[in-house]
Amino acid sequence: MSTENTPPQDDNLVAASQAEPEVPPTDAESAAESAGKRKIQLNPLGSEDARAVPSLGGAATPAANAAPVSIPAANDADVEAAIAEVVSQVAAPSAKDATPPGPAEAVEIPGAEPIEASIEAAIEAAMTGGSLPDSAAPIAAPATDLEQLTPGQKISGVVQSVSGDSVFVDFGLRLSGAVPFRQFDAKNPPKVGDTLEVVFDKIDEAEGLIVANRPRGTSQVKGDWDSIAPDQVVECVVTKTNKGGLEVTVSRLRGFIPASQVEIGFVADLNVYVGQKFRVRVTEVNPAKRKLVLSRRALLAEEREALKVDLLNEIQPDQVRTGRVKTIKDYGAFVDLGGMDGFLPVAQMSWVRIGHPSEVLQEGQEIEVKVLSIDREKNRISLGMRQLSANPWRSAEDKYAQGSTVTGRVTRVEAFGAFVELEPGIEGLIHISELEHRRIKRVTEILNVGDTAEVQVIEVDPKKKRISLSAKALKEKPPEMVRPKDEDLSPGKGQAYERKRKEPLKGGTGDPKQRGGLFGNPRDFNS
Repeated sequence: MSTENTPPQDDNLVAASQAEPEVPPTDAESAAESAGKRKIQLNPLGSEDARAVPSLGGAATPAANAAPVSIPAANDADVEAAIAEVVSQVAAPSAKDATPPGPAEAVEIPGAEPIEASIEAAIEAAMTGGSLPDSAAPIAAPATDLEQLTPGQKISGVVQSVSGDSVFVDFGLRLSGAVPFRQFDAKNPPKVGDTLEVVFDKIDEAEGLIVANRPRGTSQVKGDWDSIAPDQVVECVVTKTNKGGLEVTVSRLRGFIPASQVEIGFVADLNVYVGQKFRVRVTEVNPAKRKLVLSRRALLAEEREALKVDLLNEIQPDQVRTGRVKTIKDYGAFVDLGGMDGFLPVAQMSWVRIGHPSEVLQEGQEIEVKVLSIDREKNRISLGMRQLSANPWRSAEDKYAQGSTVTGRVTRVEAFGAFVELEPGIEGLIHISELEHRRIKRVTEILNVGDTAEVQVIEVDPKKKRISLSAKALKEKPPEMVRPKDEDLSPGKGQAYERKRKEPLKGGTGDPKQRGGLFGNPRDFNS
């Protein structure tokens, strides 16, 4: 082989190529000599960091002073064979770590155990929607999905038992319910078999119960954040007020009620609620921020809506009902009837004329009213209060006869006269011309508000509710005001006329000899 056209080679590679080729050992010899034989390195001049790391098996790390690899230089095929041998030695695991694969062992599959007949029947019925046998009744599917229940929803059930502090109720669902016993009347506790209508609160997965309350009941909070959740109805105590609302305590937790959530309407003074205890609904819970927001208005609105439906179903015209004065306006008052507000006009408050409703009513006052009309489409109810007392005008015509003399108190003075109250609900008018015999310019010259006047009844009109009175009818005219009669002003001074001539009068239809001609007959005047 010529070396002139051979490219330059590394000295180590040349030395390795000139060496005698080695015969590869057999598998038996390799296994026997693996303990003391050094690993062959492909690049003995490289650093330790450049050593090949086996990826398979547990081959030991080659030593730092491993012998260089001897590669025969016969031809390219011999070099490739030597490299392949080195790679196989590096990748192969050591004899002590390698485990020869054995024959695959069969895995035993357990046989299917027999299922009880009752359980199999229950599963089949649940899959097909059929009825369950009596023995499989405990695992029956619920009649209603529990996930469909929402807080505040009303559900009915039958009392199963009364134990300790809870009343257990069967709702016909997968889970039974528990209602706190403290929400019932201790003198009339519920009995087994009684039907109750309660309000759903939540599902206690730990206890496996449906937690419910009576329609006006509350949940009992244990004092930790885990026992309270949104939409719960709890009891709170108002501790103090701030510029935004009320600060309250729910068990040992601090909460807040915004001013807009205290009442349905506007509240001017929140201090009246300090120290009070009432039911509220939880609207927001944030244990991380220790934030608890409550609403009393939401609960009042729900209760009011339920009362409104009941009120519209039972209220009728001409009924007498008890209400509370909610607000007072110049034109009337709004009365809370328990679910709805009715309007009481100022004219229907009393038979007596009043200037402002506050003269007879106060906010918060309990009064009895009569239902005058109902508009169910517009949800309006008109009320009256004076209808509960006798109408004094029914007997006014008999009591105040024409020409009788009565006494009353002046209640109002107008430019045209004065109003005199004869009794509560009945007023009469003294016209300005009936005050005095002489002409007066102002009513206040004779009467003022609060004066007592003695008058005479001139006219009574019960239909129009009017009575005309006169004060001058009971007074004598002064002499200077007495006018002489017309006959007194005649020449005879009012004396009877006496004829002085006794002879018969000429003319007429008497004796033709003495009668004269008729007036207007020209012939009587001819000569």
